[in-house]
Amino acid sequence: MMIAGRLSAVSGVQAISLSIAPRRGAVSLVEIAVLASCIIAAAVVSNRYAVDIMIRTFLWAGLALAWNIAGGYAGLISFGHAAFFGIGAYTSTILLLNFGVPPWFGMFAGALIAACAGALLTRVCARLRGPLFILSTLAAGEVVRIAALNWRSLTGGPEGLEIPPVPNVVDMVFKSQWPYVAIIVAYMLAMFALSAWIEQTRYGYYLFATRDNEDGASAIGINPSHTRTAAMALSAATTAIGGTLFAQYFLYLDPTHVISPDISFQFALICAVGGLGTASGPVFGALIIVPLSELLRGLLSQSTSGLHLVIYGIIVIVVILYFPSGVSGAIGRTVSRFFPAGGFAARVQTEKYDAQA
Repeated sequence: MMIAGRLSAVSGVQAISLSIAPRRGAVSLVEIAVLASCIIAAAVVSNRYAVDIMIRTFLWAGLALAWNIAGGYAGLISFGHAAFFGIGAYTSTILLLNFGVPPWFGMFAGALIAACAGALLTRVCARLRGPLFILSTLAAGEVVRIAALNWRSLTGGPEGLEIPPVPNVVDMVFKSQWPYVAIIVAYMLAMFALSAWIEQTRYGYYLFATRDNEDGASAIGINPSHTRTAAMALSAATTAIGGTLFAQYFLYLDPTHVISPDISFQFALICAVGGLGTASGPVFGALIIVPLSELLRGLLSQSTSGLHLVIYGIIVIVVILYFPSGVSGAIGRTVSRFFPAGGFAARVQTEKYDAQA
């Protein structure tokens, strides 16, 4: 529960100024340069395994950005986002296999269902805060997983569903990896742009004000309930779209892996390592967590079973303990030393975390 405690601590307990003027310059040249470097690297790498890791990294970055809308911006730490991920994956796959609906359209059906589920969950748990809200989202995710395991006629039960590996652009099935790279990079960039947009808009300041000082936000006319519900619905919908992309890339899904609590923990972990509540944090977190886990698995899993997980866990704990504002916060402090007038997004969070320390 150390991760949950850290997430709860950084999700906003410090009062902030309730000015609702949009924040300008939230995305710096450093962040743009990092994204551009990643995309260029993906374009020049020819090794199939390396490209696979990059696809996974970009996908997890996009999914973590989606989680961050609720967990970072709204302070709604959720360990049930695997349910929305699974809703997106299963909805598009079921529509494709049973009704011939292309995933290009099926993903939006999944996003709509997930958005409604997210809004309903937030409304039902409106009075819960902190650990109670976290546990309620975890329970909701387990309800969806158990339902998927037992509804064999629709989901295939424990055996899952398999998408025919027949290349077809309409069905979003490709022989080469590169179309998947393009689609998933586009998803990640769209999520990054959405996050950067939220940080600079009035709605973003509604989220920050509600997260950090609910009473103060209410006093100036913000409706915390509506603000949180909209954030969770948007987060759930965009997570569901990522679920569809996951299903189309791997061409197989089952409840144990797609709706596992581990998926939700991974979203939160990536954001905590990279920097919670920032547009760049989930990207930095994914760039560290995903390749690191794959590298350790490849190097150590065959020699000593489970050793790669131990080392992986130790590294993650060290990062969270010594960089409480995440990697993006550490980079933000470094950049601000050389460019005092810069607008690195993590600097706002860094100043708040330093005040808490």
